[in-house]
Amino acid sequence: MKIIENNPYRQLGVYTNSPVRERVANHNKLQAFLKVGKQVDFPLDLNHYLSPIHRTSETIAQADASLALPKEQLKYAQFWFIKVTPLDDIAFNHLQAGNMDAAIDIWKKKDCLSSLQNRIVCALLEKNYETALNCAEQFYTQYLPDFVAMILGNGNGGTNQSLAFDFIDILCEEVGANIILPYITNKSWKEHVSAAQIKPLIASIEAAIEVAKSSRGKGSSARYQAGIKLKNDTKVPLQQLSVFLPTTDLQYQMIADKLGLEILQCGIDYFNGSNAYDAAKKAMSIQSYAMKIVVGKMAKDRCKQNVDILQKIIDELPPKEIYKEDRAIHDELQKFCQLPDTISYAVTLLNNTRPYLQTIKTKLGASNTYYLKISTQVVGNALHNIIEEVNAVQQDEVVQIGGKQVPISMLVDRDRKLSQIRTVLQAAWNATKIMDTFDMEQDFKTNRYNQNRAILKDLCNQMGISTSPAIPRPRTQPVSQPRVITNPNNNSTNSSGNKTNWGYQGYIIAVIIAVIIGFISMCN
Repeated sequence: MKIIENNPYRQLGVYTNSPVRERVANHNKLQAFLKVGKQVDFPLDLNHYLSPIHRTSETIAQADASLALPKEQLKYAQFWFIKVTPLDDIAFNHLQAGNMDAAIDIWKKKDCLSSLQNRIVCALLEKNYETALNCAEQFYTQYLPDFVAMILGNGNGGTNQSLAFDFIDILCEEVGANIILPYITNKSWKEHVSAAQIKPLIASIEAAIEVAKSSRGKGSSARYQAGIKLKNDTKVPLQQLSVFLPTTDLQYQMIADKLGLEILQCGIDYFNGSNAYDAAKKAMSIQSYAMKIVVGKMAKDRCKQNVDILQKIIDELPPKEIYKEDRAIHDELQKFCQLPDTISYAVTLLNNTRPYLQTIKTKLGASNTYYLKISTQVVGNALHNIIEEVNAVQQDEVVQIGGKQVPISMLVDRDRKLSQIRTVLQAAWNATKIMDTFDMEQDFKTNRYNQNRAILKDLCNQMGISTSPAIPRPRTQPVSQPRVITNPNNNSTNSSGNKTNWGYQGYIIAVIIAVIIGFISMCN
């Protein structure tokens, strides 16, 4: 410890209770030798245990100045040796000869002011903090007034209870409160250390949080760096705080939750603003840490919700080599999702995504699971629009005629209604022929696509629309309008955890077409 190594009593070669005249004599001797360039050694240099002293005129003057005030004399006396009894003489002979164990054994024979104080200093030299604190508790409880009187002289034997706290404060400053605290058994000392350490630790964590908050609005990279810095800068203070406060303590919970939620938000902001392939994994590195340190239920739930979303995104990440194509496809799907459910937009989706799907197929292979999954996703969304528009054109109010339900539009303007139906069915079949060229997952193709295709083909045949296998030239001009949306591969992990869900539900309704065909036959 520096306060022992550089103790002014050691610099002057005296015990803490040595007469002032001895201190002055040593000072004069040192100055005289230093003038001729020589060093002086004293028995209390204790070079067996401490670094050798290199004295100068400045260090000697500083040592004298450090002992000018009573308060300073007491401060340094707490961390140096005192000689009071004949046993002390014997013990110091062993100590100065390099045999500390023998000296300690002598001081252990009888507990008194000097034996306890000297054992405290020896224990600190050996970094035996448990012994030092055990001796200190007995020393400051039983001998403090006598100690003060012995250092400052008769008439100065006040209790000066703050000396015990001063002793503990210096230990915590030099050794570390987290190291010292486990060895403290005195309740008031423990509370003093905790109170003294908690406030600056919380202040340092709060200051780090404010620094991280200042990065908001400065871009995704700045938020990521802020999250990493906040995590690293507060890891030790938070761990130290947990030594002084249980995690169930409200004060600990509040600062831990505040810290964790800001780290979480850094991850969210980074992920939402980043297009990098590994954005989810990088965000996870700090969001998972946030979930680990928060304590309160609401904070834990929010962290878990976002971590679960990120994990799902990570699990569904495409192979890195096709990330660019995958992102482009999902951009198209996002735009498509915002547009009306019409066949024309389905065709646009198919035509716009086909080149990217072909590239993925080339890179991964036609049987690759991820390729089939995303190709099916495109077809499923296009099929949804086809189903919706075919079903919509058949929607009409009906009346009973000859025991049959006949659409009113057929009575008002039969030719116009039939033309509408034929136009939609023709467009639907043309789109279907484009979808036929897309690869799909077998379950989807068998149980949903083929069933709807068969229904549509039957409707077209009933209306006299050719269902030949020839594939029309695909449109190249997109008809979709631009939208400002979020890429699902770069989806926001917010507290609600909402995700875009691409469904393939729905079947073509063929009931009204059959009624129309029946009505035409009846009229003919």
